[in-house]
Amino acid sequence: MTPWKVLVVDDEEGIHGITRMIFRGYEFEQRPIELISAMSSAEAKQMLTQHPDTALALLDVVMETDNEGLLLVEHIRNHLNNQDIRIVLRTGHPGYAPEAQVIVNYDINDYLSKAELSASRLLTSVVVALRSFRDIKSARQQAAAHPESSATDNQLLQSAADQLNSQIQPILKQSQRLQQFDLNPVAKDLSANLHAQHQRLHNSINLLQEHDTDHSTDLIEPVKLMDEMLHTFLPQSRSDGWLLDYSIDSALPAQIKADPKLLRRLMMSAVELAIVQAHGHDLKLTMQRAPQNDQFIFSVEQTNGRTVFSRDTWAAHLLVQIELLAQQLHGQLLEVEDNGALRCVLPL
Repeated sequence: MTPWKVLVVDDEEGIHGITRMIFRGYEFEQRPIELISAMSSAEAKQMLTQHPDTALALLDVVMETDNEGLLLVEHIRNHLNNQDIRIVLRTGHPGYAPEAQVIVNYDINDYLSKAELSASRLLTSVVVALRSFRDIKSARQQAAAHPESSATDNQLLQSAADQLNSQIQPILKQSQRLQQFDLNPVAKDLSANLHAQHQRLHNSINLLQEHDTDHSTDLIEPVKLMDEMLHTFLPQSRSDGWLLDYSIDSALPAQIKADPKLLRRLMMSAVELAIVQAHGHDLKLTMQRAPQNDQFIFSVEQTNGRTVFSRDTWAAHLLVQIELLAQQLHGQLLEVEDNGALRCVLPL
């Protein structure tokens, strides 16, 4: 079987030895792992040219300079224009490159401190990265193999989504109008549940359509937005027996500027994906100020249980749509972590 190529870039020979020991005889999906060693940034660039099919790069941050690993990330993403290779940073000097700052500013997939790094943690990070690389390559191959079929399917999907949207819009308005009536508690609860389910259906249909080009910016209150998320997913959390909670950083302003429609769609899609991965475990939403004062981080993560990554088509589609929505909001999706946490960094 063709091996997974993993580039190890570090100026300490001992790190290469330990890494080889950890992965000796290890296989992922019945394919062995081939380690390619580089002792410097220059050597790493040469290896990347010789092995363009490298799946993962494990990069040290501090080598020839204090930020050599970060410069190498920029070389890979911008100069080589390689967006497929997964990048994991390993550093013995976290003070030189603080995790929160690096995660926000660089297109990397994980950040590991050598001081706290165990063999199990490294293996987990590598498997998550290889799985992500595999899915990216699989999606590209399918699109390349059936370009005409894909175009026809997209047109049909768009047409069907338009029809469904036109039919659900009146239902959504009627369920919203129902909540304005003076109903008894039971009927009011049923009406709220009905509206929440319609909201989720409406969002799912929107994710099948091409994204709008007409965007608007408005002031949004984080508290109201998070409350809306809770109410939207309350019917399923009640019926399935899991909890959904949220926390908002006190340093976050009372109002943020964003496109309300896009931000709601992104947050709902992130929760939908988390529900697929969590398999009935509790979830928590978080909005916190990023190290850069003009940004905030929205995250969804499990508070208990073990994450089981779904490989189904809908989960993959959700992940792609979240990334596109984050870009439309002038932010970015930070890779789904091995503990199931999904984080997006967005402008305030």
